[in-house]
Amino acid sequence: MKQTTLKRPHVICHMCMTIDGKILANRWPKLDGPKSSIELYETTAASFGVPAWIVGTTTMREFSGRPTNLKRAKLPIPPGDHVADSQAQSFAIGIDEKAALRFRKSNVDGDHTIVCITSQASDDYRAHLQAAGVSYLVCGSAKVDLRIALDKLYRVFGLRKLMLEGGGKFNGSMLHLGLIEEISQIVVPIVDGGIGVSSFFDIPGRTPAKAAATLRFKSHKQLPGGIHWLRYRVINGKRF
Repeated sequence: MKQTTLKRPHVICHMCMTIDGKILANRWPKLDGPKSSIELYETTAASFGVPAWIVGTTTMREFSGRPTNLKRAKLPIPPGDHVADSQAQSFAIGIDEKAALRFRKSNVDGDHTIVCITSQASDDYRAHLQAAGVSYLVCGSAKVDLRIALDKLYRVFGLRKLMLEGGGKFNGSMLHLGLIEEISQIVVPIVDGGIGVSSFFDIPGRTPAKAAATLRFKSHKQLPGGIHWLRYRVINGKRF
């Protein structure tokens, strides 16, 4: 049988960071220029005009609500993907290998929610997502295969561009697999200095012997308050 070639959207990783590469904005003092780091991030991200963003489980927990026990599914849930809103125009996408997210509505700030799950997700969890109006894609057995996830986002929802807005570990996993085409970096004039604080890319597993990726410079823009916006194209990612 001929193997199907996986397709995927053009992925842009867009993040705000200190000059030492840390990304936890709740540790930062007030910035000069923008009203807040959130405003800075959202206005620059919106300028791309990309209708979908993707994050890992930890980041998506901020939007999914507090943990609750799942109700028992009244009926068996058919295997496979579930598209709750075929007319949606914008999307909030989360990865959830352990059925940890507890959405109570179908969207995040108007963006239709999609969760990438595994085939081991229980009927109770799938029923919970369906009741909330959330779409889900089955993207692996024990773990979510990010290559399959991007392929399904491309084929099922027609996504051609995607904003990666995750934490360091999720961004690092995407870079590790060579799934990022472009890096957009907002650098604020702050030094974090924290040891163990999440950075732009935290590559999973052992410490690599070589750099993770080679980049090609695209553009630079200076923003008010000594903030710099740099964009790069990823030439080749290192697969360890």
